[in-house]
Amino acid sequence: MKEQEDRAASTVNAQPDKLIPRHRALMRRLISGMTLTDACNDIGFTVSRGSIIVNSPLFQAEMKKMEQEIASDFVEAEAERPSDPTRILLSETAETAARTLKGALSDENAMVRVSAAKDILDRTGYAKEDKLKAKVLVEPSQSLIDVMARIVQEKHARADDGNPA
Repeated sequence: MKEQEDRAASTVNAQPDKLIPRHRALMRRLISGMTLTDACNDIGFTVSRGSIIVNSPLFQAEMKKMEQEIASDFVEAEAERPSDPTRILLSETAETAARTLKGALSDENAMVRVSAAKDILDRTGYAKEDKLKAKVLVEPSQSLIDVMARIVQEKHARADDGNPA
């Protein structure tokens, strides 16, 4: 690296061999727009130490990766933002609608209160469970059939003897 050759040996030797969490914190602050002086003061580095770290090839490479990740995340977030005017309007009024629904819990009309409570519970994941109708075929084992036959025979024998079942 030509740039490294132009630096003093003491500067090159002072550069980090690996990045620690404080280096990444410095990186995040710089990417967010802080000056080196403010970022170093915030993290606890001297400006000269921060300069050595920031100008190291390792830091520069990692900072480039972080900037690319942030740019990629931003593009994804922008793509997920609604562009439909109706969706935008609905998302802007969602908080007001939620407050209105919460206020309806104190309404004088019991039906309004119950309806509001059901809506809130439904929207927060406590929806009423739907009942399912299912046809189930049960095939009893031979031993169960034998036991039931014995019970029926005993019941008939008691009835024949005049004893109620």
